[in-house]
Amino acid sequence: PLSRTGGDTSPPPHVPVSPVVRKARPTWMEDDVPSPDKVFFAWTQEERCRRFPGAIPEAPPPGWATWYAGALAAVGSDEARLRAAWITWLEDAWGQSRQPVCAARAFVSPEVWRRHVPGQGTAAAPAEGPALPATEAGAAWGQVLAALHADGKRYVAEQLTRLSPTLEGDMLVLEAPDRFAAALVQDDYLPLIESALARLDVPARSVLIHAAGTH
Repeated sequence: PLSRTGGDTSPPPHVPVSPVVRKARPTWMEDDVPSPDKVFFAWTQEERCRRFPGAIPEAPPPGWATWYAGALAAVGSDEARLRAAWITWLEDAWGQSRQPVCAARAFVSPEVWRRHVPGQGTAAAPAEGPALPATEAGAAWGQVLAALHADGKRYVAEQLTRLSPTLEGDMLVLEAPDRFAAALVQDDYLPLIESALARLDVPARSVLIHAAGTH
């Protein structure tokens, strides 16, 4: 319709407005107010993906909340030290060689994250483990560690010195200090241990990994 002055008085055409699309949050951050451990984990993944653009964000490893509480207490409730440890972990050559790269599951192992906390020594410093027991199991395990050193796996051998060996028949039983360390050894190091063991003249022919208090 036209107005008396000749102008068009029709209502303006409807212009559709695109709906606002909100990026879905990971299921582990569905709380309205995420807990500190979830906030810290989200930050670790942001830094990890920034450092390694092709990396896929992880989900928190089992026991993350418990680990965070214990680690935070160990550094005097100073989360900045944990953040510094994570940044150092992202530069760790061994962590970068893993798949997935610099995984949180590997970081939470006590022998890994503690070595990257400022004031705890450099990340490259060798980890000192307990002396091997003067037993047949200790002798066999010592030969395995020596074989790994000879194969150029010095870092691996240093990490494995924290395991306590015993023999059950022809099985070499290796006790890790906790379940995180046991899972790390099982997933990443067991083939190397078995390969070294197969070349040695020792009474053990197979390997069992378990966490302290679970066998």
